[in-house]
Amino acid sequence: MILWLADRQELYSQAVVSDFTAELNVKFDLLETKKLERAAKLLDDATILLQEANNQYLALSDLEKKERYSQAYNSALKKLFESAETTKEAYGLAFSVFREKNASFWLKMSRANHRAAGMEKAKYYESAALKSFNRSLIRHQQVKESDRYEYSLEILEDAIEHEKLAVRDQGRALQICTDYPVEYNYGWDDDKSLEEIVKILKDPIVKEPPKDIFATVDKEVKVDSVVLKDVFFKVQIAAHTMPLSQEYLNLIYKGEIPIDLIFEEGWYKYSIGVYKTFEEADTVRIETDIKKAFVVAYSEGKKISNKEAIDLIEKKKAAQQH
Repeated sequence: MILWLADRQELYSQAVVSDFTAELNVKFDLLETKKLERAAKLLDDATILLQEANNQYLALSDLEKKERYSQAYNSALKKLFESAETTKEAYGLAFSVFREKNASFWLKMSRANHRAAGMEKAKYYESAALKSFNRSLIRHQQVKESDRYEYSLEILEDAIEHEKLAVRDQGRALQICTDYPVEYNYGWDDDKSLEEIVKILKDPIVKEPPKDIFATVDKEVKVDSVVLKDVFFKVQIAAHTMPLSQEYLNLIYKGEIPIDLIFEEGWYKYSIGVYKTFEEADTVRIETDIKKAFVVAYSEGKKISNKEAIDLIEKKKAAQQH
């Protein structure tokens, strides 16, 4: 266990600005340089916090680690969370410096009504960087949601890897834009040729998000299609612009009701249950005790407001009475 923890401390070796700019031949102004220096300092602060957290955790008894209840355990976990937040701030700062500098290039091209032809490679790296950065944010959220030290530490490692990729790829996009209109063979590790990128852009390997409200996480669950013709309510427990893992969903909701997934307006939305009244759904919401859970309504498979749903139900009842 000591070696396992020590290995992950290597993630936070002494940080310098060149950790972010090693591949680049780009000039940064004084303010940008100060931000990158601040990012490096934050990574060093994260080193100290992580070392303190690991030392506190290693000093715990086996029972404290198993039960996860003691003040010392909570103190170690809190230090780990602080380290994670500091790391997120550091890489986020470096990422923003590259991204803002890159945005100025595209703004300049736009103002000049210039299409900047042949910039597929820069656009590819910029897109890849944003995807990695968004994934890192999801992983950081998972770190905070867990009360298991070792699990949080493992997820933090993955978050950092995504952050490193985000900064690296945003930097590569910036380098290409800086050199425009000249093209170079940069010799980057894991670089993509223009032919590969054009192929990816033309035929991207993308998993299409589910469109059906009943694209359940539990594939064995069967839903009566008759329900789709009616007004019904569900309890939404989570939503994100990136798909959430089953492991993360299990941290949010530990109950036995199957979790349903719908992709709506760019968001992956996770919900449980199918209820005929708002009151039934709201009772389940309260019982789940999930802080950000709320009731959502659908009519014929399309989302509507709760008020609209209640009004439709009342109108249907009134029509049946006549």
